[in-house]
Amino acid sequence: MESHAAHALPRAFTVLMATLAVVLGLSAPAALAGPDRADGASGLTGLTFTSVNNGRNLDVQNGNTGDGVFLVTNSAPGYHQEWSVNRQTDGSFTLVNDDTGKCMSTGLPLTQQSCSGTASQRWYFQPVSGADGTFMIRNAGDNKCLDVFLAAQNNDAWTQTYTCNGTKAQRWTIPSSAAGEAFEAAVDYASKRCQKDASTCSWTKGSQAPAEPLPVQCVSPVWYNGTGAPVPWTFSLTTTSGWSSEISVSFESGLTVGEPSPVQTKVAVTTSGSITYNLSRELGNSLVINVPSNHYGWVALSELATKVTGEWTFDANGYPWKAQDTVTVPLTSDDAGHASIYLAKTAPQFTSCAG
Repeated sequence: MESHAAHALPRAFTVLMATLAVVLGLSAPAALAGPDRADGASGLTGLTFTSVNNGRNLDVQNGNTGDGVFLVTNSAPGYHQEWSVNRQTDGSFTLVNDDTGKCMSTGLPLTQQSCSGTASQRWYFQPVSGADGTFMIRNAGDNKCLDVFLAAQNNDAWTQTYTCNGTKAQRWTIPSSAAGEAFEAAVDYASKRCQKDASTCSWTKGSQAPAEPLPVQCVSPVWYNGTGAPVPWTFSLTTTSGWSSEISVSFESGLTVGEPSPVQTKVAVTTSGSITYNLSRELGNSLVINVPSNHYGWVALSELATKVTGEWTFDANGYPWKAQDTVTVPLTSDDAGHASIYLAKTAPQFTSCAG
């Protein structure tokens, strides 16, 4: 595998210098990159969820259709045993009964309720290692698992959310035709969680792309100079954390030409001091920009990020599993902030923060 150490700094530096008007420092995290998935069921419809514990399917007790009805496990065909997975933008999903139109909600026992999108109705798949098509179904609010109450073997066995323990009562199979997409949904959620919390993931093989800016966002008002001469305007930069004296576009220290990317417990950059500003001493936490006549002026912010491709290990509270994936991860700085850049922008027309 080709090492990226020798190429990372020149490419990243070229990209940055070609697009940056002013590099000012480090800031608190901005919005994460990566495509959002619109709410929708995709291909995960008409699913049955079969308990590994008792071989019975997730069902609505007695076939009732109202709010608050218990969710149980019953032998097929049961009452209302088909469900749709409605994916959300954060990678979680709501689980909607195809017959009643109600959503699975947490509690003891679990119930169906009118769909509201609250944390109690959002779930995510976690694959069971070594068991194809088998998943733990976890609540996105408290990470607890969908569980058969007391590991009961009978029809009408209650379900609940319970601290995950890896037992058969918390393992569920789905039709093989949907297993691939369910696994993708699991990777989607775990990747986005990894972007927010690097302690939930690591990668051991593959490649890491050079650092590049993520899409920018405006962090100041947009002003227009309608006069016949350039006008210097001062943009005050306000932030609650992240003021630092240094940023960098290099990678982890210790790499030499020809070495593979290291095993990482989190993705980070080394702040090597290749670009240095002390905001409080040199800039006073503000920026003066000369806005030309009949031009707009504004300040934009972008995080630095890298795409990491390889074998990822996702670990949600003690049950690790692996997947091949490419994850866009914001680079972190020594002070635990995210490496960011401020851009001083002017243009005759304002169409977006990117200018």
